[in-house]
Amino acid sequence: MARSLLSVSDLNIKELEKIFKKINGFKKHRPKKKYQEMSVGLLFEKHSTRTRLSFEVAISRLGANPVYINKSDTQISRGESIAETAKIFSLYLDALVYRTSDQKNMQDFHKSSSIPIVNALSDLEHPTQIISDIYTIIECYSRKMLDKLKVVYFGDGNNIANSLSIIADILSINLVICCQKGYEPKFSSSNLKNSNVSIENNPMKAAVDADVIYTDVWTSMGMEKEEKKRKKDFKNYQVNEKIVSLASPSYVFMHCLPAHLNEEVSENVINSKNSVVYKQAENKVYAAMAILDFLLGQSQA
Repeated sequence: MARSLLSVSDLNIKELEKIFKKINGFKKHRPKKKYQEMSVGLLFEKHSTRTRLSFEVAISRLGANPVYINKSDTQISRGESIAETAKIFSLYLDALVYRTSDQKNMQDFHKSSSIPIVNALSDLEHPTQIISDIYTIIECYSRKMLDKLKVVYFGDGNNIANSLSIIADILSINLVICCQKGYEPKFSSSNLKNSNVSIENNPMKAAVDADVIYTDVWTSMGMEKEEKKRKKDFKNYQVNEKIVSLASPSYVFMHCLPAHLNEEVSENVINSKNSVVYKQAENKVYAAMAILDFLLGQSQA
């Protein structure tokens, strides 16, 4: 079974450091196309702009051939099992970047594959996004400062919050998840070992002296039926001028995008000088390259 990235917890601190170093290298220098003759599939069951584009570009820059796979064009849509599909994909592809609504699908693909599987988003986690985002924070501050920063996430305890919590646990980042009661991340499934991740229900308290303020949409893909209720439940959790006025003067604002302007974040905040949302988006390409290089390099060893 090949090494895969289904969760941030699949990596230890040394491996994360190695990936950060690779991201930095790819950002500074054009890579050698060392994966020529390889093909990397992209199976996306959910919509995507930044993740899909960044991985397609990353695969090409590494010299491999990106193969986009529409689920509706495959036999999965007609009832073929994931196990069977994974075996067939393993015959044709050298790795698979997979976006799905169910983490179990990801795990089942991995169990039946002989190629690396990369989680490009599931209902439970979004590891590639968070690895890229932590690199962005390192760029804004420094690696040495990472465990001294206060990072505050506002909003739903979704896949972003889950992956943030796991990576904060591994890297000893002081993370505050600020959310409405009943919307907390699934800590029970994350097996957090450290106590540096906390929950705060009061947004004004959470924002005090924050070095990084991160938010995401209140209603994730597949939860549209809950949109009206979620807007009501999260109305006091908008990241706006009042909230950021309590943060450190040099705070950075982050959002994985797409954003619903004047819902989870005010237009003034996302367009402010403190916002690094486009730096985040750019770094996704280099992070995708680093993650693929890390996994493909191990599969070749």
